Amino acid sequence: MRYILAIFFSFISLLSFSQNEGYLILDQDQRIEQLIQRQKEIHVADSTIDGFRIQIFMESGNHAVELANAAMEEFKEKYPDTPIYLVFGQPYYRLRVGDYRTRLEAEKAFQTLSKDYKKAFITSDRINLPYNIFCSSEIEEEELELIGNDSINMEIYYYEE
Repeated sequence: MRYILAIFFSFISLLSFSQNEGYLILDQDQRIEQLIQRQKEIHVADSTIDGFRIQIFMESGNHAVELANAAMEEFKEKYPDTPIYLVFGQPYYRLRVGDYRTRLEAEKAFQTLSKDYKKAFITSDRINLPYNIFCSSEIEEEELELIGNDSINMEIYYYEE
């Protein structure tokens, strides 16, 4: 009797863990698609968010732009993967680097940069998004026909950083 119960519970537990090939079919209201389209339009108009950058240079005067360009070239040689921005706010030329979403990300980069740039500091700024998920559509019309017009295959929307 124990063996029969053990086999029965093993069979039930195996059935409870079965999956449907990793797909999730989701029936959604058409207004959700309209909201997604509206978000795309907003994002195209302004693709920046509040974040942080590290300011490594600030100078004013007649030769400030030449000094800023020289500092920019030097920075690009040392840190080629970090974006750098030349900002003019009267009367200063400023070099700001990075696109950090959180203060913690900026602090981590600041620890590395402060060794080479003693006057560097973290400042809040409007930053570019590190990835652009709203402007590119990954679903082709053929894929939509395969899964139906009223359903969405959630696996297609998976984004990996």
